[in-house]
Amino acid sequence: METDVRQVKEWLERLPGGAAVGEYTERWNGFNSTSKPVVTIFGSYDTGKSSLIRRILVDGGVPVPEWLTISGRHETFDINQVAWAGCILRDSPGLAVGADDVRGKSNTALACEAISTTDVAIITVTPQLATGERDMLMQIIDGGWTAEGLWLVISRFDEAGIDPDDDLEGYRQLAHRKIEELRDSLEVSADFPVHVVSQDFAQIAGASRDVAPDIWDDSRAWDGMDALAHDLACVGERDFAAIRGATEERYWRQIGRTEIAKLRLQLAESEALLAQANDVMARQQQSLTALDAIDSAARADLHGTVRQSVRTAFAGGSRDAAIADLQSTLGSWYKKHNRSLDRLLQDVKKSAQRQQSQPLWRQLEEMMSAFRDGADPARSTQVQGIATYVSRIGSPLVEALRKSGSIRPVGTGRSSRKVAVTGRSWSLEQGAEVAAAVLPIAVEIARMIDDRRARRESEAREREAVQAQEDLTREATDRALGIWTELVSEIRNDISEIEGTHSVVLPEELRDCVEQLRAAIVEGDRILG
Repeated sequence: METDVRQVKEWLERLPGGAAVGEYTERWNGFNSTSKPVVTIFGSYDTGKSSLIRRILVDGGVPVPEWLTISGRHETFDINQVAWAGCILRDSPGLAVGADDVRGKSNTALACEAISTTDVAIITVTPQLATGERDMLMQIIDGGWTAEGLWLVISRFDEAGIDPDDDLEGYRQLAHRKIEELRDSLEVSADFPVHVVSQDFAQIAGASRDVAPDIWDDSRAWDGMDALAHDLACVGERDFAAIRGATEERYWRQIGRTEIAKLRLQLAESEALLAQANDVMARQQQSLTALDAIDSAARADLHGTVRQSVRTAFAGGSRDAAIADLQSTLGSWYKKHNRSLDRLLQDVKKSAQRQQSQPLWRQLEEMMSAFRDGADPARSTQVQGIATYVSRIGSPLVEALRKSGSIRPVGTGRSSRKVAVTGRSWSLEQGAEVAAAVLPIAVEIARMIDDRRARRESEAREREAVQAQEDLTREATDRALGIWTELVSEIRNDISEIEGTHSVVLPEELRDCVEQLRAAIVEGDRILG
């Protein structure tokens, strides 16, 4: 299926966070400045790439350049090229799949970059065929190559196990079997050419660059190099515009597939973050629901407690006794329900500590820290495994949050102090502290009772006395609820601060980013086919 290069570029520019379209274009323009077809030799470091190029150059009468080193070790560390028969032959560093060293990783990256911008790619393997590099080679082959642009070479076939001088027919039969095995292994059709070569039979030329072509005359009849050289020469004779047009289409198609792979990774990360944010928000809502239940129970209990105290006080007794009774009753009520608040807050804190120990929570915190600090999250966030997400998706997400103005930094609510459960100003568990806290309420209620008593003595009807008790109960309850309401409000702020105030907003913003990623992937798949 043909790929519309213009559509691919426009799609890349619309990606969330933007794609490096300029960088990709600059790379393509640099390659496209070459006026001859580029043929890149690609493969692991021990597959005979350099000896293959030497044989082609020597047979074609082209001097072997100084950079070409023949060895079974890592000797090629850069991308080098030489003109030959209307083409540019390009040598690439050997693949070192799974390497942990810097040089091995660098060589592999350079080789992959070279094969992303080439008109013809020649993949070399040994007679043992592709082993550790098979998965990488299959990914490359799946990049939109045609039989004209991708060739396979089984190199150093004189080491396959059959000496052609002793059994030429057996050598050729083995070569045929290896060709079929290679095609089956890499899942390529019979359209893709496979050459079997012995470029330096018995290593007669060794590591030398200064050799004459007649050194290989004894093996020319069967070593496969003439056929390979003929096909390469045909590349230089083909329509260059058609070759380069196919390369451009393949290049942008591969770029598109690479970006889609990145988007899929970012989508998985974003969905995980969204699930985490949703979990935080649900947990916070559960805590607030539990707080509402404690609040409702305390209010109902307080109404009954004050009513009973008022009735007792109206029934008689001294003012001091009424104050002491109210103080004791309110103190018991407060301690009972305050313990429920403390237990809830402790549970919230423990749950938040478990949640905040998880990597995804730290990633959310990094993103929100960037928002609060006004920094670029792509630069401030260094969490392993999320750098790509933050640099591509975190920036627009945080920018959207900044514009919404709907997130406040932790500690800017009614209670601006840092959360410290054991030091909370209303957490009064000692009897003397509770008594001191509720004494003003008890004294105020006692004063109200004295006033009602005086009114009752001057009123003749019991109905008015009952109404006076109801009014007093309501007013006393309202006074007592003042301190309780402040406490509940403080606990509510504590819960928000402990569990993360931004959790209320993050899910919606993350959900938008997830939808953007999904839409971008769908559009990319449609364009690339």
